[in-house]
Amino acid sequence: MKTIWAIAANTFRAAVRDRILHGIAGFAILFILFTLFLGSISLGEELIIIRSIGLGGIYLFGLLITLFLGGSLMHTEIERRTVYLILAKPVSIGQMIIGKFLGLLMSIALVIAVMSVTYLCVVWYQGGGFDGAALPAIGMTILELALFIALTIFFSTFLTPLGATIYAVIVLYIGHSLSLLVQFVRTSGALARSAATAASYLFPNLEKFNIRNEALHHIVPSSASLGFTVIYALCYIALLLALATFMFSSKDL
Repeated sequence: MKTIWAIAANTFRAAVRDRILHGIAGFAILFILFTLFLGSISLGEELIIIRSIGLGGIYLFGLLITLFLGGSLMHTEIERRTVYLILAKPVSIGQMIIGKFLGLLMSIALVIAVMSVTYLCVVWYQGGGFDGAALPAIGMTILELALFIALTIFFSTFLTPLGATIYAVIVLYIGHSLSLLVQFVRTSGALARSAATAASYLFPNLEKFNIRNEALHHIVPSSASLGFTVIYALCYIALLLALATFMFSSKDL
């Protein structure tokens, strides 16, 4: 664990110094502040508009940071040849992958925390008080981004940064469309239903993490529901990191 945390700390420091992260984070904060203007022209629905766009913005900008940083993480290590320095020490590939994952997750969680504080301050300033219902939604956003970090790390072990980003976006789209797909093919043929069922097991159902609409109506999911989603995410993350370790181990460095 000491080795993993050392790699995670180095990855975290490198990520927080990245200009891309600074740029997206700065724009995200301005976007959340801009919701004050959008709320002022919403004809009596100020808080709903601010909370809806604010929570959506936190997710969107967190996703952008994950795509930009995660998609190029392993490729950059190979290009800069720093991976050789890491593996020359008593460090396994699995430890390196997990350390990189944790470091990137900590950096993105930090940005999400800054955006969330900005969001909570905007809601409070507008007269909405402390928006406690938004906290589970923000927590689920971080959990989904953690899964997405693992996904981009997996793709980046055998694809270019552009390829890893494209495939990650495809999985993102499918993951948020699985529920609609399964409902759509219920009245279709057996082949279509089988394909949809296979896709539902192969791809992560990302809609499980989307409780932003519930947060808008101050609905907090049960502890059992949240706990199941956490376990679901951890299983997928563990699988993706194991696959990333296998793929990286098979690379001809």
